Amino acid sequence: MCIQHQLNEIINILQGNNLSNIIALISALIALGALIFSIVTNVKSNKRYIDSLKPLLSFEFYQINGELILAVKNTGMSEATKIKIKIKKMKNNGDNNRLMLDDLFKNEFMLYPTEEVQGIVGFYGETIDKPVFPTLDIEISYIEGNDNKSISYSRTISFKKNIYGRNQFSKIEDSIESISYSNNRLANYIEGRTLFTFDKLNVLPHNSLYRDMKDAINNVERPEDNIEKDNNTES
Repeated sequence: MCIQHQLNEIINILQGNNLSNIIALISALIALGALIFSIVTNVKSNKRYIDSLKPLLSFEFYQINGELILAVKNTGMSEATKIKIKIKKMKNNGDNNRLMLDDLFKNEFMLYPTEEVQGIVGFYGETIDKPVFPTLDIEISYIEGNDNKSISYSRTISFKKNIYGRNQFSKIEDSIESISYSNNRLANYIEGRTLFTFDKLNVLPHNSLYRDMKDAINNVERPEDNIEKDNNTES
């Protein structure tokens, strides 16, 4: 049922002036209002759906081995084409605010959803006596893949001291911690007591694995106080 058809019905009803025609007119107006509301709602829903598919560029600014890296990732739902990242200046990097840009930031590129690229923008200026926290002033432009709309804006990217997964030392630290937990669980199982990984005490054991195995083979039950006396005697 289209709006033109509803309007024609209203015009026909207005030609009469009896009660039935008035009731029919009210019904037609209600139907017309419901039709208009449905059309407006569908248009808004379709616009929200298209907007939800737009690309979204996110940035990470960090350093590896003294090189400052800027990573760009498309976290949206459609591709971004003709991306141009213009890095205007770097600030708060000590005496090393000079830009040394990778070719990535000199040309246009594109990113599909979840795709990420990165490039060098300079060198880390932190020294022992001068901590730094650099920032980048950049201009961004690209074409949205969901509606071919051109987007351009400026923003400032702040430096991140540590990013999980970017530094190999974090993997080594996780491996050492995992080994420590395993050793602690094994010691607790053999010893039969609860020692936490942060416990630095050199606690004397209640018994030894050799004695426990010997007692198990000979079916001997040792009370706790007897074990302590035996340990004191041997010491």
